[in-house]
Amino acid sequence: MKSRGKIQYLISLGSILLFLLIWSIAAGRIDAPIILPTPLEVFSDLLRILGRGDFWLALGNTVVRGLIGFALSFGLALAAGVAGGLSRGVEAFLRPFLTIIRTTPVMSVILLGMIWFKTDNVPIFVCLLTIFPVITASVMEGIRNVDPGLLSMAQVYKVPMAGTILHVHLPSILPYVIAGAGASIGLTWKVVIAAEVLSQPFHALGTGLQYAQATLETGEVFAWTIAAVTLSGISEFIFHVITNRIPWRAGSSENQG
Repeated sequence: MKSRGKIQYLISLGSILLFLLIWSIAAGRIDAPIILPTPLEVFSDLLRILGRGDFWLALGNTVVRGLIGFALSFGLALAAGVAGGLSRGVEAFLRPFLTIIRTTPVMSVILLGMIWFKTDNVPIFVCLLTIFPVITASVMEGIRNVDPGLLSMAQVYKVPMAGTILHVHLPSILPYVIAGAGASIGLTWKVVIAAEVLSQPFHALGTGLQYAQATLETGEVFAWTIAAVTLSGISEFIFHVITNRIPWRAGSSENQG
């Protein structure tokens, strides 16, 4: 197993090196940094923006907006998902709204947010609305897949509804909640930064991207993009480390097996 892991690691490393090689060759052939800078030029621009204080302020503001939007959306989606999973009527009521939100272009949501809210709050609104149907659907699916035997046992022993939800439904839906939240993390940063590009809040990763594009600093566009991708990768890594250490995972796996 360890040797297989090393082989996969080497394949992934080779893939990255091949990508950088193709990028370098293409940039050399084009020979126009304004169109496609070389990896070394992008790396130099990345080091330069990392040394600026406004970059770290922009990063911090973007992280705060993303976390607020994700937290608000997660709380609302959890409540709506549980209610929809327990009641077919509530599910029928929510279904049109979830469909509309899920199919509405993110750009439309951003533009509406710019009309309704201050620039600092637009990314939060867009994140909240975009993530909501993803987590809600995961929670409702988890509620529907609760073991009927456990529900029957709760009825036999006349367990109150609150107790049934706490001791039967919640442990059963946790894997679905985690899956929905995990799928939403990367999406969070995409929509938050996209909203920042258009709404232009003071000090934000999206604002830095837009400014670099407006001044035709293509290398900086790549550098800001690398920073955004790194933020997404780190947040997903932290999320998986935390969820992998939650005690219920072992118990859930055994129950499912």
